[in-house]
Amino acid sequence: MIVQIQISDRVYTQLLNGNKRMQGTLALVNPTEGNFNEHRREWRPKPGTRYMRLPHGRVTVSDENIRMNLHIRRDESIVPARAIEAESGIASGFIQLTMGDPL
Repeated sequence: MIVQIQISDRVYTQLLNGNKRMQGTLALVNPTEGNFNEHRREWRPKPGTRYMRLPHGRVTVSDENIRMNLHIRRDESIVPARAIEAESGIASGFIQLTMGDPL
């Protein structure tokens, strides 16, 4: 089955540049035609939330929780376990400074 999808010029340009994947929804007009509608999810910190960018992710400290996200590509020339150790050390230092805990 062939389904034709119509996308905007801006989405087409971004796909050609290879920036990243596009998030959106497909709305089918009929079983073989549809439209792609882009939507973006932007992360905005809540008031009182502090964060720090890491080489492979981000650490976030808020009143409710502490979160660390890492994204290490498998084709990178680093050992993932070493990157996790190094960046978790950086993150723990940031958390201690942010929360005021003594070292």
